[in-house]
Amino acid sequence: MNSFKAFFKEKGLYLVCLALVLIATVTGVLAVNRVVASVADLTAARQKALEENSVWNQPDTIVTNPAEDVPVATPAPTQPPSSASPAPSAEFSASQPQSSGSAGAGGSGGPAASQGASSTWPVDAEPAAAFSGDELVYNETLGDWRTHNGADYTCQPGSGVQAAVGGTVDGVEQDALWGTVVTVTDADGIAWRYCGLAQAAVAPGDPVARGDILGVLGEIASEAHAGPHLHLECMRQDAYLDPETCKP
Repeated sequence: MNSFKAFFKEKGLYLVCLALVLIATVTGVLAVNRVVASVADLTAARQKALEENSVWNQPDTIVTNPAEDVPVATPAPTQPPSSASPAPSAEFSASQPQSSGSAGAGGSGGPAASQGASSTWPVDAEPAAAFSGDELVYNETLGDWRTHNGADYTCQPGSGVQAAVGGTVDGVEQDALWGTVVTVTDADGIAWRYCGLAQAAVAPGDPVARGDILGVLGEIASEAHAGPHLHLECMRQDAYLDPETCKP
């Protein structure tokens, strides 16, 4: 007994330290095992949740409705007024104003003068395509949006084009898009541009009266989709006016 007490007295401190080390080791091992088990349980639970959650297994949904603030392209652009009901061309008769002045200036024996029985008289006709002002309309021939600066009057190629008002011929021009263009300025300073002629029966400086033949109708390359027609424009100080409001 005395020897045991002596041994414990000499080695007691070491034994206590050893016991503390063993306790700490066991505690650490147990803690690590608990952490490992928790991680394993968490992984298993997450895997199970992923497998059971139907949201993850649903196919992708294709969104077809655009946001409200995003403009949607128009499938088919709005077209200019069609010529479904073409306005009839009034006959050039004795009841309409006539004058031999301008026709004579262009040559009374020419093609324009021979079209007296079939003439384009824009004063009596309703436009097949109206003046658009500042509004853009779709041009099928050119494939773009632009203003329609005049009024279109349906008629047949080769018919005579009569002056809507009297005045003085300011110009006869050839334009790749508008054909032969005859410009007549009236007493109010309005320039009347007759576009789409095949040839002119007047020359710059000629006086013309209301109803005079200005030339023979041809084609308009920039508005070929609209068929044969006279494109009539009115301008005052470089500003376009509606020909329908300027007609006498």
